[in-house]
Amino acid sequence: MQALRTLVNICRMFSPNKAHPSLVASVNRRVRIWIDKRDGLDFLLVVKPQELGLDENLIHRASPSGNKYLRKLLLDLDIQASDAILDVGCAKGSAMRTMLESPFAKVDGVEISQKLAAIASANFRRLGKVNAHIFNANAVDFDGYGNYDFLYFYNPFPAEVMRQTMAQVQRQLDPARELVIIYNTPICHDIVVKHGFTSIRDYPDQWGNGIRIYSNRPATSRLLAKPRA
Repeated sequence: MQALRTLVNICRMFSPNKAHPSLVASVNRRVRIWIDKRDGLDFLLVVKPQELGLDENLIHRASPSGNKYLRKLLLDLDIQASDAILDVGCAKGSAMRTMLESPFAKVDGVEISQKLAAIASANFRRLGKVNAHIFNANAVDFDGYGNYDFLYFYNPFPAEVMRQTMAQVQRQLDPARELVIIYNTPICHDIVVKHGFTSIRDYPDQWGNGIRIYSNRPATSRLLAKPRA
């Protein structure tokens, strides 16, 4: 482990201007993958749809988004101890792992791939997280959206699948209750808005695509009551 940290420091020392972001990020990622493997975890390795026997026209690759950007965003929100969040297309559970640092009562995920759902479940069992649960289900058919206060998307689907998923979310929506959507890389922004949600905040992400916050009750959103840090 010390050798890996030394390698990161060497990259910083000998890169132009004392830092080469892409090289340092690559080494940092390898260090974190090594740590996960040592600890019997698998959160970070990217998996393509073809490797899972799934259609790349229906889902995007499974990649991690649990990082300092998501952590900072969650610290900025008015999360209550009774709140529940669902990661839609959770893959191996990287974002859920970061969400578990916040005071959510429940941190769940829905994942269509049986293989990825099994990996995510094993990860949280290994960590001893009893308030994390993985549903092996198609997001288009999932019938539990109404049980959550927050939904998280990390660009899991192309437009048509996102449209069907948001239609399912809208059907289950309780208009008297606020539902907040955290959409990382919001390429289907118009679809989210069309299904009854309003953009209320924007945050940076790792790749420059942004993370957008939506609410079905923007005028009275409790998120607006807490100033941004």
